[in-house]
Amino acid sequence: MRTVELALMFSLAAIPAAAQQPAPPPAAASSATSQDAAVTLHQSALRFCEAFDVRKRLEQNLDKLIDDGKQSLLKRNPLINPQFVDEWAKRMRLRVNLDEMVDATARVYEKYYTSHELDELAMVQQSMKQSKLYSIPPELAQKVKSNSAQVQSDINAATSVLGSRWSIAVGQEIEKEHPDWVKPVKPGAVSAPKS
Repeated sequence: MRTVELALMFSLAAIPAAAQQPAPPPAAASSATSQDAAVTLHQSALRFCEAFDVRKRLEQNLDKLIDDGKQSLLKRNPLINPQFVDEWAKRMRLRVNLDEMVDATARVYEKYYTSHELDELAMVQQSMKQSKLYSIPPELAQKVKSNSAQVQSDINAATSVLGSRWSIAVGQEIEKEHPDWVKPVKPGAVSAPKS
């Protein structure tokens, strides 16, 4: 509530100054309006992600995702040094930026829904968390249903790009620091990686 009051005070204080300024050219006004709409849309998408506990779900699945990455490394190169794989997992736990993943997820929702729709869906989720009934318009329900598979596919793609970027950077760091770890070990010398 305090934020709304401050915003109102700043906007009221800006009125006399704005009255003395020449009107911006139409293209600049249009650009500013579209930027404001993009910011509002992104904020709505982030609120939607917050209502649906996206960050919490990512945190809960992080260990599984990293373990899957370890298994993928081992599958692609069965002779890889287990020390490399263990160090990769340890560094990935530190490298993964959940805020970036939430932001990438929000940007996907922005492609499919309006700010109003995202706000409405966030309210539905909040109501459900409080065991309250809340209905959404049938056309929005249909839109959610028809977009869900593509939205999930786009989220997977967006977060995979982030994961790949982090994984490559971590792998390169380890290779630089421990070049002997990237040389394949002899088949008889392979030991099971630590979990």
